[in-house]
Amino acid sequence: MEPLEQVTILMALMKRLVQVMDYERAILKSMRLDVLPDLQEEKAALAEAYEIEVARLRCSPDALATLEPHVRAELHEAMRGFQESMRTNLQALMAAQEVVERVRRNIGDSLARGAPSLSHGTRGQSGDGEPSGQVISVAFDRRP
Repeated sequence: MEPLEQVTILMALMKRLVQVMDYERAILKSMRLDVLPDLQEEKAALAEAYEIEVARLRCSPDALATLEPHVRAELHEAMRGFQESMRTNLQALMAAQEVVERVRRNIGDSLARGAPSLSHGTRGQSGDGEPSGQVISVAFDRRP
């Protein structure tokens, strides 16, 4: 494959991965988490193809030297933008993970506080046999 073709494929992969990561952040922001598994499959496939193309280019550094300077500059800019998008996406994913962990802890703490009533066989019921509930305060940080 010609070096220009390799670079074109790599840049197309980076562009699509950036689109997928932008969409992923929008999904996280809107809390539509049911859409994530399908998106994760596409993201994983694109990331694997990206890694393969980068490895091919690394195997033949002379190929990059044969490219026009403006093509190399475009590739460099595309890679910088791609890396910035990856950092932003990682921060969003880590923030979402932290929110989920806090919710999990709050639910666990709430269950632990309610555990004595569970051990007496009333399992979430008030003294008259009616289901009882507890309000748990939850805050979501929607910042990326």
